Amino acid sequence: MMFKVENMDAHFNKCASDYDRNFYEDLGMGEFYDEIENQFNLCGEPKNILVLGCGTGLEIERIKYSANVSAIDISPGMLEQLQKKDLHPEVTLNTICGSYFDVPFAENSFDLVLSTYSLHHFNIEQKTTLYKKIYDCLKTGAYFINGDTVCKDKDTETNLLRNAEELYKKQQVPFGTIHIDVPLALDTELTLLSDIGFSNISVEKRWTRASLIKAVK
Repeated sequence: MMFKVENMDAHFNKCASDYDRNFYEDLGMGEFYDEIENQFNLCGEPKNILVLGCGTGLEIERIKYSANVSAIDISPGMLEQLQKKDLHPEVTLNTICGSYFDVPFAENSFDLVLSTYSLHHFNIEQKTTLYKKIYDCLKTGAYFINGDTVCKDKDTETNLLRNAEELYKKQQVPFGTIHIDVPLALDTELTLLSDIGFSNISVEKRWTRASLIKAVK
């Protein structure tokens, strides 16, 4: 079967209108987002929140208290769906259309940076850069939560990255601009966070192919 090459923004624009149904009904992600909601409480209802790759805002719908939320996504279609939603009345939402690699984050500004099912499109070098950027924008004692797919081991990770590199080289476009999944191994994710300087790094919950990682600045 031939792999269909799609640009990242085009792919998510195309699936935006059916995104929520797919996640809840087809993929059965209700339990995952229940846990995201639980984490808001465990983190003390953080007030200033940055959401990376927010999509249609499934995680933002779970904020049920007063909060200022900055939500970044590369897809205008996804943000359009988010802006239609009736969020909690005390949630102040600011949407930003762009790449979270390019959008500047104000340093020492956020109580929580949250990402769900977004970061598995990037390689180790890109994640290292992004995790440092996240670390710098958090207040001391604040949280980074990443709920995302992980691969089963380092060998699988190596193969996925090598295959993706070959595809990107063939297409002659930068890594991360095509919709292709390259989840890293859980141990790799934990090591990257530790090397950046995060502390109290914990795997809050694991599923068959995903994990929910929380780290503290």
